[in-house]
Amino acid sequence: MMSNERYPLRQVILDDLTGHNKVALLLLLLVIVSAVATVWVTHKTRLLTAEQGKLIQANNKLQNQFIHLQLEEKSRSQRVQVEGVASKLGLQEVKKEQEIILVR
Repeated sequence: MMSNERYPLRQVILDDLTGHNKVALLLLLLVIVSAVATVWVTHKTRLLTAEQGKLIQANNKLQNQFIHLQLEEKSRSQRVQVEGVASKLGLQEVKKEQEIILVR
């Protein structure tokens, strides 16, 4: 004959987990913590990679501006040198009324 006695299933499972499977419960907890840490590190890595890309673009833009400024500085200093040599040789700029335009 079957007994109509009911066992508290929740209590039996909790007792089994906490009483006999402490190592398994600890390992489960460690796996969950490791998974969350992996997701967090991946997220931070993606954010830093995106920021690095923006910084590289800004750096390239600044390098281009620096190169243009160097070229401008060099061309202006050459003009000053040419004007200095021209004044030493007694050369003058051509005035509008002195210009002659030849048309074929």
